[in-house]
Amino acid sequence: MTDGLIGRRSERARLQAALADALAGHGSLILLSGEAGSGKTRLAEEVLAAAPDATFVRGVAMPGGSPFGPLTTAIRGFLRLEPGALSACGPLKAHLAVLLPELGEARASDDRATLYEAIRCGLIAMAGRGPVAILLDDLQWSDAATLEFLAMVAPTLAELPLLVVAAYRSDELARSHPLRRLRHDLRRERVLDEIALEPLSLEETAALVEHVLGTAPSARLAGTLHERSGGVPFLVEEFTAALRTSDRLRDAPDGTDLDLDLDVPLPQTVRDAVLVHLTEMSDGARSAAEVAAVAGPVVDLDLLAGMEGEQGLAELLADRRLVETEPGRARFRQPLTREAIYDDVPWLRRRTLHRRFAEALADRGHDPAEVATHWLAARDTPRALEALLDAIDGRVAVHAHRDAARLGLQVLELWPEGERGPERLAVVEQYAVHAELAGDFSEAARAQREVVAARRADGAGRALADAERRIAGIYALQGDRPSALAARRVAAEAYAANGLPGEAAAERLVAAAYLQSAGRHDEAAATARQAGEEAIRAERTDLRARAMGLEGVARAKLGAFDEGIATIRAGLALALEHGLTLEAAEVYQRLGTAHEVTGDYASAREALGTAIGLCELRGGEGLEQTCLSCMAYVLRELGDWDQVEQLCGNLIAEGETPDATLVADGVLGAVLAWRGHSDEARRLLVRCLETATRLDVVSMLCDSAAALAWLADAEGDRGRTHELCRLVLDRWSRSQDRHYAVWGLRWSASWLACNGEAADARACAEALSAIAAAGHHEALAALAHALGEIALAEGDGGAAAQQLSRAVELHEGLDIPYERAQILLRAGVALAAAGERETALERLSAAHRTAGMLGAAPLAAAIAAEVVALGASLEDQLGRRAAATHEQGGLSRRELEVMRLAASGLTNREIAERLVLSTRTVDMHMRNILAKLRCRTRTEAARRASELGLLNR
Repeated sequence: MTDGLIGRRSERARLQAALADALAGHGSLILLSGEAGSGKTRLAEEVLAAAPDATFVRGVAMPGGSPFGPLTTAIRGFLRLEPGALSACGPLKAHLAVLLPELGEARASDDRATLYEAIRCGLIAMAGRGPVAILLDDLQWSDAATLEFLAMVAPTLAELPLLVVAAYRSDELARSHPLRRLRHDLRRERVLDEIALEPLSLEETAALVEHVLGTAPSARLAGTLHERSGGVPFLVEEFTAALRTSDRLRDAPDGTDLDLDLDVPLPQTVRDAVLVHLTEMSDGARSAAEVAAVAGPVVDLDLLAGMEGEQGLAELLADRRLVETEPGRARFRQPLTREAIYDDVPWLRRRTLHRRFAEALADRGHDPAEVATHWLAARDTPRALEALLDAIDGRVAVHAHRDAARLGLQVLELWPEGERGPERLAVVEQYAVHAELAGDFSEAARAQREVVAARRADGAGRALADAERRIAGIYALQGDRPSALAARRVAAEAYAANGLPGEAAAERLVAAAYLQSAGRHDEAAATARQAGEEAIRAERTDLRARAMGLEGVARAKLGAFDEGIATIRAGLALALEHGLTLEAAEVYQRLGTAHEVTGDYASAREALGTAIGLCELRGGEGLEQTCLSCMAYVLRELGDWDQVEQLCGNLIAEGETPDATLVADGVLGAVLAWRGHSDEARRLLVRCLETATRLDVVSMLCDSAAALAWLADAEGDRGRTHELCRLVLDRWSRSQDRHYAVWGLRWSASWLACNGEAADARACAEALSAIAAAGHHEALAALAHALGEIALAEGDGGAAAQQLSRAVELHEGLDIPYERAQILLRAGVALAAAGERETALERLSAAHRTAGMLGAAPLAAAIAAEVVALGASLEDQLGRRAAATHEQGGLSRRELEVMRLAASGLTNREIAERLVLSTRTVDMHMRNILAKLRCRTRTEAARRASELGLLNR
């Protein structure tokens, strides 16, 4: 074996460049991958240890290792060089002491974020002493906690003089391996930087053989070794050394060659090659190698010396087969060597050694998972189970839930069937908890279903209610609302049957909220009322106030506006009377929603503002996000679109999942669409529609579908527009919604009537008629609009003008400017059809002023087109700026330039060169041009621009 590193020039250069950046204060995480024996460790050591201005430390992962093991090993190595390095961590030092007991008194972290921050603080403190290079090796064996931390910290390393090289075997990653998740997370954060070591070329193999032998190999020898080894450096070295040891080489004219011509005398496996080399060593060294191989990837030298004696160990270290990586700890220089030796240990000796190691490591207080590994290899399942259960507790203590779940699954697979049933069920239950906390909801649900089945078999007691509550929470996290609702109802009945009305009420409140979001308001009101009755029996004023808020908003959504608001106010008074701040905030949010449903957006804004203030006062973070989302919807309707963009942008940035950003996605997506920013709007609206469909949230499903229909129409996609209009109508028909689908049904009726889909347009009008029966002014205005559009499509201009004028009148008391501008536009069109040109122009002018105020450029352009169609002067009717904008087809000066060049046949790249722009910028301009001209292709856009006379100006 040799320390020489052959080839790897480009890989070495990349590592050196990353190290240079770290020395300059711009660190990073580099993944270093390659199959076993490819030279990952050797390459990293050569580059990192050679930097004179950086401190080099390492950590090594091992099967069954403790949580954050590679990281704590690296930090501990640094502390040996700089004992006071972590003094700058302040209070976080006590949290870090949970992993590094030598730091002093430990303080368990209440949450994973605090522990992560403590580890990150330790790395910052290390880098504060000067540049640091860390090698984390063999991460194919790493605990999940280490990999999750690396995903979190990687984006922040650019601010530190710290390079982390994470090396792993690429040929040992199962589909579900946590390293795949790490790579995905790094790619998502745009910080994935990976160096993959490929096999050596034939020329590089020959160079390595020469380095090992000291003489150049013949072409045949080099070719044979390259073919047999696959270009893996370790195998090249071992096979070459085995040939030399067995005296199978001879000098030839073209270099050192094989001694036999007919039979190639190469070892058939790595094991054969390694064992040939071991024959040169003493019996003591060979025995020490076997014991070290059984010990595991990392060896405690004191323990090994105590079991095998020092002489053989000293010989093994001198041969460099075993290398000391830190004081008292060593590992085989090449893991394949250990594996080859381990496979050759007789099974009875192997079991005996594993038992001795298990006992010794347990006595020394090693991690129970490491101990369990040896008990399993010794075929002592009961003691292995005992150690694994202790190991799970250790992982939970440091919030390593994915590792706890992995060990829990291992326990369940080992547990003898039929033995200690209650104890096993407790493990299943805890496994479900750990899987849930690790984000593996499907596995958590699978385990929890087993718990529910067992509890049900035992009878409908408190334990069944608790099990149903937990699985309901898991279903909710999966987005499976129907299953969650069913489980909540079972849990509520079980709690009630066991004399726990307060717990039953809490479950019914969650169920009522599900029902309300699905538009099943009758069931929501009844369920909330039942929860209120149970809250009274339980003497739970907090639950009673919340139940009244839920029941009231459900009644308001059914059309009983006054009754619903009165019920909400009674619940609000109850909460305020008893000083229940967060409950009062929730009921204020319900009040805001009720006002929103009635069309009183000003009162809705006031109520929601109070709710947000109470949340800020008492730290109701989750509730505050709900209130802010509701506020965003209200502000959109009120026309405060600039504030909407800011508020929704913050909500989306802070939201961790699409479920959390559902409302913000839909509200902001609609505003961006109406302002002409189609690409970003489409992305948000599609995500909103997908999430709302999965969660069965009728409000945002109808809202986002209608906004997407508007966008599809703007782009000239008639088929998609029709499909989305039908979706709005269909989902509304399966709900009791009386508010959120109103504008979508109104717009759909207008589009359907204008596009010859009379039957569907009438279906939308009938839906609006059903909603308007309760006297809702917004629905009445929408119904008048729909009827006007149908009349206009049938050629009855007079009836159309009458209905659309009625819609305008009904909108007088409503502060919904964008919808008002849309109705004014269509009223102007109907009045023009009825021969009332001047009144039509008045309506169009009013619509244009509102569109301009909102920044609704597409709507403003449509209004200007109708003014031109009436033969009126744009400058006189709408102003000079509107006239100039229309003259350019709504396109900016730069977009006009791009359009003219595109119409001449130039590609985007050619246009970019002509205008000295990036191709990406030209792509963006072309997308905007297509959206503004309502075209789907460049050819259509060129034809439309020609029709508008834009190409000759």
